[in-house]
Amino acid sequence: MNRQIIFDFYNTLYNPKTKKMFRGSFVLLKKLSQDYKLILVTTFSPERVDILVKLNLDNFFSKIIICPQKNQSIFKKLKRQSNETIVIGDREEEEIAFGLNLGLTVIKVNPNLENPTITIRKSLGERVL
Repeated sequence: MNRQIIFDFYNTLYNPKTKKMFRGSFVLLKKLSQDYKLILVTTFSPERVDILVKLNLDNFFSKIIICPQKNQSIFKKLKRQSNETIVIGDREEEEIAFGLNLGLTVIKVNPNLENPTITIRKSLGERVL
């Protein structure tokens, strides 16, 4: 498997307002992990680490990167490890910009408009789901 998806966490898979994963996130991750190497990139906070541990997300992700601040070099290193990389997130100035700058496929979600899992499914279409 030489294809990978880099996920953001807050407002992409996890809703910090409700303190729960978005509906359908676990089903989506299970399905995608069959065809893609999944990587989670998120910024550090003690609360976020606790949430990640409680959710047992390492069952889906081959790599979880918790960093002080997201930067393009993280995404560049991950890009080198795959023939096809997709970046999924909600922040224009972070993961979306890094992905676009590196020429990667990006899927921007907006949890205020639609459940991110629906956006992701629509964007990936029949190709995956």
